[in-house]
Order: sequence, then C-alpha cells, then structure tokens
Amino acid sequence: MNRETFTPPWRDEAIVAWLDGEMTPQEAVQFEQAMAGDPELAARVEHLQQSNLDFEQAFAPLLEQAPQARMAQQLAAITASEPVPVKGYSRRALIAASVSFLLVGSGIGFLARPEDDEKDESQNIRDLEARYMSLYSAETLADTPDDAAILQKGLDRTRLDLGLQLHPQQLSLPGAELKMVRILRYERTSIAQIAWLHADYGPMALCISPAPDNANPIAREQRHGMQLAWWKRDGYQYVLIGRNPPAQLASTAETLQTALG
Repeated sequence: MNRETFTPPWRDEAIVAWLDGEMTPQEAVQFEQAMAGDPELAARVEHLQQSNLDFEQAFAPLLEQAPQARMAQQLAAITASEPVPVKGYSRRALIAASVSFLLVGSGIGFLARPEDDEKDESQNIRDLEARYMSLYSAETLADTPDDAAILQKGLDRTRLDLGLQLHPQQLSLPGAELKMVRILRYERTSIAQIAWLHADYGPMALCISPAPDNANPIAREQRHGMQLAWWKRDGYQYVLIGRNPPAQLASTAETLQTALG
C-alpha cells in the first residue's frame, strides 16, 4: 500500500501529517517554506495545533492496541522507581512525542510542559530533556539518515534560532555516530538537540538552550533513569544526556565543552 504524499495546496490532512511528523524530510521542508510565506496557512497550523479536539479519544484505539504492559515494564526498568503512565495522555504531549521523535534535520518538535512546574526554569528544562530522551532507544535513531546536508540544515537552524554557530568537526565523538541536529520548542524557548548513536550505550544527546544564569563547571545528575552531565557558559545551558556510565558521560561532556570553545 503506497503512502499518501503531501503537496500544495496544503489541506488539513497535510497540516496534521506535519504536526504528527508523518511527512518525509523533503515534504516537511517544502511545507515549512510555504508556511513561512503564507500567513493564512500559518494560522491554520496554529488553529489545529491549539484546537480542543479530543486527542486522547482519537488515540485511544492505538493505545489500546499497543503492548502497554510490555512497554511499561521496559520503561520501568529504565526509570527504576518512576511509574509509567499508560492513560491520561494530553493532546499536547501526544503531538510533542510524535513531532519531536519523527522530524529530523531542519524540522521542529514541540516539548510539553510536565505536570509539576519547577521553580528553576533551567532545572525544569533539564527535566523535560531527560524525560524525552528516556523514551529513545537505539531503534529510534538507527534509521535516521545521517546525511551531511540534512545535518548542516540543523546546524544552520541552530545558528538562526539560538545565535550559536556550530560545525560538524566540533561534534565528532569517539565511538558515537552523529545522527541528527534539530530544534525543539519549549513554549517560547528554542532548544538545539544534537543526537548521536553510541556504539556501546545507545542514544546520547546534547541539548543546548539559552540560560542567562552564571557559568558553572560540569555537574552530574540523574533524571528519569538517564545520566546527565551539564554546564552553563556564555548565556547557554548545555546538557549531555545518555545511558552511559556517569564518569564516561562526564568525560564526553568535557570533550564537547573543549570542542565548543
């Protein structure tokens, strides 16, 4: 069965496909270019994104068919002490999961605010990033095309959205393959997500977001079963996240900190 292709004129089905990350990278780029130059199309996207449709009910059949017990058991093993919810999916969280996991290169994903707000916004962002990375597996990145042109589009988007110029040479890590660079949205904050597939420990990501706080040396944390090594410098927060042993992840963070200057 052939997949549906999405071309102008952009119908609502195409907008939903873009929100759900079901477009090919080429279709997504064409759609985003059209949206940038068409206020009416952008307004339709905004309307569908913020509508009050009952997404929980719409997704219910798929959720019921999913192997929830097995997935919950696997995620519980990762998160150790944290229960894995299988009901109560919010509309924004469903869109966040689909878009943030499936759009690559210059695509944009949307992160949902967790249920419990934290006083420290930088800490809140680290918690969000760790929460989403905890759902990544090796399969999540295995089929992501590591195309140099697509990676460069992600780096260009990082420069435009965060004012941070990065080069592929700075992101070269031993034992890890660079898979994608993209921008995630957390409310009004842009977050650059740079993801590698580590040969021994699976998905690993460096998340970069604006942070006006004072600089700090590399610190270690554990959130949602993931190891974090993070630091702040020159107006940005850098958070390296993976399932690597803490000391190994901290060593990789030092390598990146030096490379990024």
